Amino acid sequence: MPGSVQSVERAAAILRLLAVGQGRALSDLSGALGLSKSTVHGILRTLVEVGFVEQDPVSGSYLLASEILGRRSKAMDINEMRSRATNWVDALAGRTRLSARLVVLPDAPPASIGSGVTAHHVFSASPVPQRVEIGDPVDLAATAEGKVLLALSPIGGQVLDGLVGRETIDAAARSLRENITATRSRGLAVALGRADAGVAVPVRSHGGMVVAALGVRGTVEQVLTSARTPREGVLSALDEAARGTSHALMAQRW
Repeated sequence: MPGSVQSVERAAAILRLLAVGQGRALSDLSGALGLSKSTVHGILRTLVEVGFVEQDPVSGSYLLASEILGRRSKAMDINEMRSRATNWVDALAGRTRLSARLVVLPDAPPASIGSGVTAHHVFSASPVPQRVEIGDPVDLAATAEGKVLLALSPIGGQVLDGLVGRETIDAAARSLRENITATRSRGLAVALGRADAGVAVPVRSHGGMVVAALGVRGTVEQVLTSARTPREGVLSALDEAARGTSHALMAQRW
């Protein structure tokens, strides 16, 4: 029974990765899931046989079956997402006294995505002058929210390849890939700057698909412990807000 449950979970993870309708290669899926190519290929073969997945005869990439894609609901408008998430993001900023923001990937082909977009932003309690960041671009490689999206969103692997290339010879590119792998394993990301720090976690929609990243920012001392791990109070507030936001997004299918 445990093996059967594991197989179902892996199949569901593959379907989530294919949920954006973009074809993905076997090696890409294997890397995103941290599984061997033979294991992923076996699951894909079963999904193809039952009609859930199709393989492009030319490129060899996999994608959701056209019938399933035809039934899939349209993506949520960023303004709709903001309206559903506002209460939770506002409460997160109030509870932690840190800046809070919800970040999404733009609705564009992976190759053209160079940054995320701030769907909602709330000021921190700091007296330092601040400005509204809603609609601003977010550096995917340098921010906690960006790293969560690269690691866990359905097209994160493709976007990462577009940013650093598949053959990561450069030390900075290798470091980023290692960071993304760690983020995928931990389910959260930390970004450390010279004077500030951020931590972010995923926001999920139907089927567990990651559709956004919710993060907070503040001084290093406010956000992280001396061991450079998220403070317990900050992380618990962030997790609660992410769960609430996820439930809000799943209030009705979109």
